[in-house]
Amino acid sequence: MSTGTFKCWCASIFGIFALLYCASVFAELRIENAWVKLAPPGARANAAYVQLYNSSDAPVVIQSLSATCCAELMLHRTRYVNDKAIMEHLDQLIVPANGKITLAPGGMHIMLLGARKPLQQGEQIELELHFASGQQQTIHLPVKADDD
Repeated sequence: MSTGTFKCWCASIFGIFALLYCASVFAELRIENAWVKLAPPGARANAAYVQLYNSSDAPVVIQSLSATCCAELMLHRTRYVNDKAIMEHLDQLIVPANGKITLAPGGMHIMLLGARKPLQQGEQIELELHFASGQQQTIHLPVKADDD
């Protein structure tokens, strides 16, 4: 094998690995059934629900969330102990490789705290997912009274 052919072969192999790396690092999640439940008047928090699909071969880690509508967003999980609902804070959310996670009423959900103005039915909330890779993904969630 000549030196030129070897360099070309090495560059091709490097390019393939670079593309595979980029595909896993910059993978976006597919979003379905995203919505924010309209809270009763006077409530100080709203909850958001969504199905997150990861079609990549690597897990995707959501480390934090942000939105311009609210002062703070948190990941929570509702657990039931002796017929009493308990909310637990989650530091991160891992969407498995080639898998999905469902955030739904009575389970995992996103808490929207400190709304800058009361959310209105039909309004669209823009929310940012911040991944461990340093990337972000913007998703849009309609505000609804129920999930229908």
